[in-house]
Amino acid sequence: MATTEHFLPVPPNVVARVIRVAADPECGTAELAAVIKADPVLSAQVLKAVNSPYYGLRRKLSSVDRAVSFMGIRAVRNLVLCFGVRELAPPKSDYPLNLFWECSLRRASAAKALAKHLKLPEPEEFFTMGLCQDLGVLAIITASEEAAVSLAKAARQPLADRRRAEQDFGPSHDELGGELFEKWDFSDDIVIPVRFHHAPQDAPEEHRVRAQVAEAADVFADILEVDDKQTALRLVLEKLGALGIDSDDLSPLLDDLSAAVTEAADMLQIKVGHQPSYQEIAEEASQGLLALNMSYQSLTEQLQDSLKAQQQLASRLEQLNRDLERRATTDVLTGLPNRRAFDEALVREMERAKRLEKPLSLLMLDLDHFKKLNDTCGHQAGDYVLAKLGELILNNARACDFPCRYGGEEFVIILPHTPALGAQVAAERLRKRIEDLALLYEGKAIRVTASIGISEVKPDTGPRAGTLALRHADDALYEAKEKGRNRVVVSEK
Repeated sequence: MATTEHFLPVPPNVVARVIRVAADPECGTAELAAVIKADPVLSAQVLKAVNSPYYGLRRKLSSVDRAVSFMGIRAVRNLVLCFGVRELAPPKSDYPLNLFWECSLRRASAAKALAKHLKLPEPEEFFTMGLCQDLGVLAIITASEEAAVSLAKAARQPLADRRRAEQDFGPSHDELGGELFEKWDFSDDIVIPVRFHHAPQDAPEEHRVRAQVAEAADVFADILEVDDKQTALRLVLEKLGALGIDSDDLSPLLDDLSAAVTEAADMLQIKVGHQPSYQEIAEEASQGLLALNMSYQSLTEQLQDSLKAQQQLASRLEQLNRDLERRATTDVLTGLPNRRAFDEALVREMERAKRLEKPLSLLMLDLDHFKKLNDTCGHQAGDYVLAKLGELILNNARACDFPCRYGGEEFVIILPHTPALGAQVAAERLRKRIEDLALLYEGKAIRVTASIGISEVKPDTGPRAGTLALRHADDALYEAKEKGRNRVVVSEK
């Protein structure tokens, strides 16, 4: 049998350089971009990722320097690490590598979501941890064809069965993963949780919560894959409880996880299958007998009384469907309607304006220098500012107005029964209140301004009026930016 040292792969040279540079606390985005630009293939992969729907950019970025600056050092490191470690797997193996990467994305997305829910610092570090915490499996299957066959048979089985399948092939994947990350000069914040993610109680106290998050991320990945959903749900509830997370949070966490995996897969260029929602998992787990906020004990009781359970589930599923519809049309960060809701509202308001023969205006708002704010104060500060801006916009909207977060730092407001002149007055009032907004994040004062573009839609315009109005508002916004920002421009079209 090969020794542990023989199990540990070495990342490709360019990946190793990216990891080393990104680990330096003094590293800047320009230095990291220079390393990436030295490899044409990696440069193309980074540009493809930053221009994917995951980031929702309206204008594509064409330079690696801008891509690295926009994404941030940790996100780029995760991206490059994912590209690199995929090359470490054996080119031909009985082990289902596509499933391995899909589950790795689930662990990464779950670890990041749990870290955010618990308000732990640096959620991107948790994404890295989850992405590669099972990397030791690749070391095992690379070292032994027999191990690859055995682990392939257990790949879709629950975690405990997969762990048992490793026992005959030397050190476990968590031991190997810890050694691997240590060899690659990752920080203890990643190395130690990876090493103890199957025994967080044995982790040093300062790293125990991180190890618990890694363990919980593992069972979250399981719940989307294994056949025994009932056992998987019980384990998830148990791990959530250990982290102090209420069982009522299971449904939104799982639904958000499904969406996050799909988005991350697109960004990291990994093929994944359908990611089931909580509703699908619950129905499969209990065959129509599982309510949303149920503990394992209450599940057992309901299974003994099927008629009562079915009635409860029918009522809960009805509520769940309403909640799912609300979440599908609501921006999580700001609480405002999202782009999907805006598209539906614009059609509805255009029809109403035509029927009532009243004008309608669109107001498109974009924060000035928002990227600089993210680079200077961090993305969490940027999220805080967006949340506060959403609150301000909502508080200053009329009951008939329809404000939404259109994407990134861009917001759109539908102003029914409002000509361009009235919209300009409202926009100036809103612009001034944003300018006067005094924000404080972690002791740091933050001031922001916004540029606003306006277009009016006449009630007698054609079927493409809404689309054209949105484009004209966007052009007016661009003109406001060109004229110096922090101003309102009304489209003359």
